Amino acid sequence: MARLLSPRATAIRRILARMSSTPDTRFIPRFRRRLATLLAVLSALPFCLAAESLPIVTQRLGDVTETPVYSAPATVVAHHTPRIAAEIDARIVDLPVAVGDRVDVGTPLAQLDCARAEAALAVARGEVERSAAQQRFAAAQLERARDLTRSKSISEELLDQRRSELAAARADQVVRAEQVRLAEIDVDRCVLRSPIAGVVTRRHASIGDYATRGSPVVDLVESVGQEVSVALRDEQTATLRQAQNMRFTSNGAEYAVELRALLPQVDSTTRTREARLRFVDAVADPGTAGRLVWQGQGRLLPAIYLVRRNGVLGVFVREQDTARFVALPDAQDGRPAAITLAADTLLIDDGRQRLNDGDAVRSVDTE
Repeated sequence: MARLLSPRATAIRRILARMSSTPDTRFIPRFRRRLATLLAVLSALPFCLAAESLPIVTQRLGDVTETPVYSAPATVVAHHTPRIAAEIDARIVDLPVAVGDRVDVGTPLAQLDCARAEAALAVARGEVERSAAQQRFAAAQLERARDLTRSKSISEELLDQRRSELAAARADQVVRAEQVRLAEIDVDRCVLRSPIAGVVTRRHASIGDYATRGSPVVDLVESVGQEVSVALRDEQTATLRQAQNMRFTSNGAEYAVELRALLPQVDSTTRTREARLRFVDAVADPGTAGRLVWQGQGRLLPAIYLVRRNGVLGVFVREQDTARFVALPDAQDGRPAAITLAADTLLIDDGRQRLNDGDAVRSVDTE
């Protein structure tokens, strides 16, 4: 373009110089003709330049975009991890399980010395029999008092006393019966049984130790119902809600999982929210550490295809023979950008840096 304009510019400079040095009025008509010719050439020049299209290389958008993949550290947690403790004060006489043993619901875990509890039960049952005898005697006394009252042999006050004695005997029998039930519970607690199907993970006591109420004896972990626990940031939480393919990975193994719950509580220190995921098929052992990996929705465009125009990041696409700038407001320098254009959109690769919106373009073959 500089070479095209230089002859005309030289002519204009010569004409202006002659006008300034030669104030001949006969020169003005010829100057006007030359100036008109120059303006005509210059006015036609943009159309000539516009007709020249810029060479570009395009790629199909679906061939360069990627599905976003996210991950976060995760741990497998058991559904139940009970610590079995003694419920009576007694000496341990047997521990039939060892660490690593699998147990079912009701499996005996420890046997406590039950002599004291059994003696207390026998005493309670004796008290029930004594209370029953007192109740029978009080009932007979009341019946005799009623007969004597009919013959006016005793006063109404004595009759009321016999009624009160019978009521007290009945109440005492109820108390004695409950004492028997409590003693039976203590006898039943002489044997510690597993409340779940799981595995013994620890023994806190040995045979001969004296266990008190609340002292731990055996730890268990449930063998079913494990879940994956993961702490997520806010942006990760949003993508996990919409994810379809989620898996827990650990030591090369992968387990399919699905979201069960997002806790409605944010940790004030880490600013994260806990999510719980259940296993779909195979399960990992409790305590296994790994990563939760999931695929987000939409597509990500690598950052190398982004260009900046008028302070906004975006991409150039080809529409017929024209370059169009598509702004991506959420894009950031050096990071993949989310894009919602159709997969068959022609993305301009080579030549994009010198383009402006609306430029004429033509595709060229690349080896």
